[in-house]
Amino acid sequence: MRKTVMKKTAMVGKRRSWPNTMMFPKALRDAIPDMPTCGGRVLELDAIHGEPVNSHLFGERVQVKLRVKETGKLTGKFVVLIDLQPEAARALATTLTNLADQLEEAP
Repeated sequence: MRKTVMKKTAMVGKRRSWPNTMMFPKALRDAIPDMPTCGGRVLELDAIHGEPVNSHLFGERVQVKLRVKETGKLTGKFVVLIDLQPEAARALATTLTNLADQLEEAP
């Protein structure tokens, strides 16, 4: 299997562009147990929506909303926003495609 290499996203020109970010809602904080023996909470991916955004303040961005939901008896749903520079969105798409291809090629 090939190794996946993590790369920092490139700077645009000489000025620093808005960074690639992930934003989690405050309500998600209550969904994560704070017990010392608990490693976190597993949420199920429920829906994905994306769109290109051209903001005067932040420039060209790709925004993806991941709706995740609680599993089992819990019923909470949360939206996680991924905000990426176009180059980072392409790199993420390439990485995911390569990983899926590796699985299909594996014996």
